[in-house]
Amino acid sequence: MAQAQTRQSTVLLMSEELDGKGKVIPLSKEVVDLLRYLEQHSKLIFEVRRYPWKRAVENAANGEGLIFGISKTRERQRLLKFSQPIFTDQALLVTLCSAKFNYNTVSDLKGKTIGIVRGTSYGEEFDRLSNVLFKVEDDTSNNLGRFRKLFMRRMDAFLLYSSVANTSRLETYINQQYVTEIAGKSADSKLFCILPRPVSAVDIHIAIRQGGGPAEAALLQKIDQAILQARQDGELARIYSPR
Repeated sequence: MAQAQTRQSTVLLMSEELDGKGKVIPLSKEVVDLLRYLEQHSKLIFEVRRYPWKRAVENAANGEGLIFGISKTRERQRLLKFSQPIFTDQALLVTLCSAKFNYNTVSDLKGKTIGIVRGTSYGEEFDRLSNVLFKVEDDTSNNLGRFRKLFMRRMDAFLLYSSVANTSRLETYINQQYVTEIAGKSADSKLFCILPRPVSAVDIHIAIRQGGGPAEAALLQKIDQAILQARQDGELARIYSPR
């Protein structure tokens, strides 16, 4: 009890992902395990607040707290200071299996409509060519809604971030989760496919607003030390190991 009282309570902003009924999807086991480790080794207690991603980024830039799960872009680096990288996320293209296409470079998206989560970066090149080389369909983080749009062919593919190294396992999971609800029990059990080459792979960080003063700099330093300890201990490799 005494130890808990010496810890600093810190707001941690995170993405709010919704299920088909509009309820917030619980944090993954990987994220829960990581946050527990970081709390233990930074002597912080995280007060998690979940928002739609665009709002979470804006709130972090306005000083509401730390933000978890964010990648670096030039624009964001003007607003935020970033921790050491925690893990690498791949931006994967999800298609209908009956409408797969070859993807090797961003130029292969020419003329297509690609679904993105509003306010999310998918790498500098993809962001730069959005609505130039290809059209983007802005989505919320309601995954069921995104799969439904794809099923209705309102887009050719959408981008899904994942730290799962085994994309075959991820493909099986998304079909088990969404096919029956979207297409009915008689539908092909493998309706959705993940293209093998990611659009980008980005390092994921925790970040805090620029210009926050010594207290906020010290906060990020504690986070950095805990991340480095997790890497040295092998904890990051354990949490994010392929399954």
